[in-house]
Amino acid sequence: MSIEWPTAGSYKSRRRRIAGALLMLSACLALLTACSMLPQEEEPETLPEIRPPKISQKPEYPAKKGTLVASVTGTGKLMSAREDNLTFAEDNRRVTDVYVKAGDRVKKGQTLARLETGDTANQIARKEIEIEKAELDLKDAMRGESEQNGIALRKAQLDYKLLKQELEELRGKLANATLVAPYDGTIVNFTAEKGDLTRAYEKVGRIADTDDLVVAVKFDSGDLSGLAPGMETAVSLNAIGELKGKVGRMPVDGGSSDSDSLDGYALIEVDKLPEEARFGTPLSASVVVERRENALYIPLAALRSQNDRNYVLVANADGTKGEVDVGVGLQTVTDVQIISGLEEGQKVVGK
Repeated sequence: MSIEWPTAGSYKSRRRRIAGALLMLSACLALLTACSMLPQEEEPETLPEIRPPKISQKPEYPAKKGTLVASVTGTGKLMSAREDNLTFAEDNRRVTDVYVKAGDRVKKGQTLARLETGDTANQIARKEIEIEKAELDLKDAMRGESEQNGIALRKAQLDYKLLKQELEELRGKLANATLVAPYDGTIVNFTAEKGDLTRAYEKVGRIADTDDLVVAVKFDSGDLSGLAPGMETAVSLNAIGELKGKVGRMPVDGGSSDSDSLDGYALIEVDKLPEEARFGTPLSASVVVERRENALYIPLAALRSQNDRNYVLVANADGTKGEVDVGVGLQTVTDVQIISGLEEGQKVVGK
């Protein structure tokens, strides 16, 4: 066995290698530190994609043949064929009692309201006594036969007649203090209240026979001139359904300022109202004023007008477009009849 002792040269060599390694390590650390101090590079910004705008294309419509129907529409409600205003005949009398309100069902002769009567009842009682005395005077005068008795008889007759007339007036005044229902019906409205002062024949309420209903419609004044009795009508009862009918009676000339009066409405005749129909049910009605069969037409949106000229923009098969003058006929809310300038199938451009 032999032992190799290190020599001075080998120590020097190892120290040089260790020093070189340390130097390289220091250089690497310095390089890493320098890199960490450099500014971070920004990520590239993502730009939104820019798309060219789409060019709006106007719609094209083919000219078609079919049935064109022009109509006018109005609104209304189910009303009674028999409705009347309720009024007091006495003037400047105070209402003492009110027994009804809107919506109440009443019977003929039922008391609706009363007025103050003052001493009218006492006046009637006194007048009845006076009449009884006049009857006795009249019988006494009838017993005589002389000319003087004849004059007395005539006076007695006149006094009796006058008293009877005054009694009737008092009884009428007492009767007028009570407002009664003229027939079986429903109180549509009632505005008189306890304590009000009356004006003779001024409306204080309205009664209607709700078992006899009619379709009442109001149309714009500009549409009325085109309507006539017998025209075909479609009636739509809100939430109930549709009915077919025809115009019966037109509004009465001059009508009435009273919104409850039938005079201001056109009446539509229908075969039978559904059981669900009730007084006051809102409705609408469409009346056919003109119909054209096998008519060539286009949408109203494709018709162009300038001064007195009517024209369309025709889309040709090769993609070109050109203006064409047209003659127009019946016009509805959505379509217009073309009587010249176009043929069925040609396409026109909308506005």
